[in-house]
Amino acid sequence: MIVLIVVVIAMPKGPQNSSSNSNSYIPGKSVTTPTTLESSYTKDISISTGNAAYAYQPYEEYITIYNRSRNPIDITNWQLRNAKDERAYDIGGSLRYFAEDRATIGQATLILSPTGNNFFQDVVLGAGETAIVTTGKIGSQVPYKIVSFKENMCSGYLEDLPEYAFTPTLNRNCPRPADEPGLEAQDSECRKYIERMQSCHTPKFDTRDKDGDICTNCVDGKPLSNSCVAFIKNHFNYGSCIAYHAGDAKFSGQTWRVFLGQSGEMWAKDYETIKLFDLLGKLVTSRSY
Repeated sequence: MIVLIVVVIAMPKGPQNSSSNSNSYIPGKSVTTPTTLESSYTKDISISTGNAAYAYQPYEEYITIYNRSRNPIDITNWQLRNAKDERAYDIGGSLRYFAEDRATIGQATLILSPTGNNFFQDVVLGAGETAIVTTGKIGSQVPYKIVSFKENMCSGYLEDLPEYAFTPTLNRNCPRPADEPGLEAQDSECRKYIERMQSCHTPKFDTRDKDGDICTNCVDGKPLSNSCVAFIKNHFNYGSCIAYHAGDAKFSGQTWRVFLGQSGEMWAKDYETIKLFDLLGKLVTSRSY
């Protein structure tokens, strides 16, 4: 009689269920995916573990993909896989293996539309650009519908809104309010107020003044002239920033935000290997921890 001895590998931070393969039982350890780096992109692409080892929620769990070459690289439809099939799980006293989880990188929008009418294109990493790949998605879709997108100088307005929680945070490099075109035409009190405003901040209107009374011409509680309130409403929010600055030099950022839309975490706490495969199914790179 041949006795099969199975070595128990430490359990991960929780069974992942982020793909249709997550509950597929594999009778015995069976690893059929390539383990050698054979893609033509191997020398150009690197990955980092982000917060994969300690994040539990799919909407905050992420890794990063970095283009270290001098040429643009299209990573659309590349596939990420974990090492679930290489870990034994104790299920009711029996050791079992499950199929690896897989997730495909989809298209993204170059500019996240304020109206929700997004135009999708391939995720092309320029030289030195990064893709932050989040396992899940942003829960709140109000006031803006959040899909995969590339950061720009207006993205900080999204980060500033309390409805959203981006992990890691979006870059806050919005145009300075004091430099907004047309400010010189406003009255002195208006100009002084705007010059002190924080970048990336969306003001609140029709708030209460210092006496607690509702003020229809107040901005964050500060009474201002009608023309000043109209100017602020028309210039300092995400949509207005896009409208006025999409043509600015250095408008586009260096980071893509890609959401895989998985319902559960994909990466284990330990004994994990993050694998990235190109469009031909060849292993580009991997990272173990």
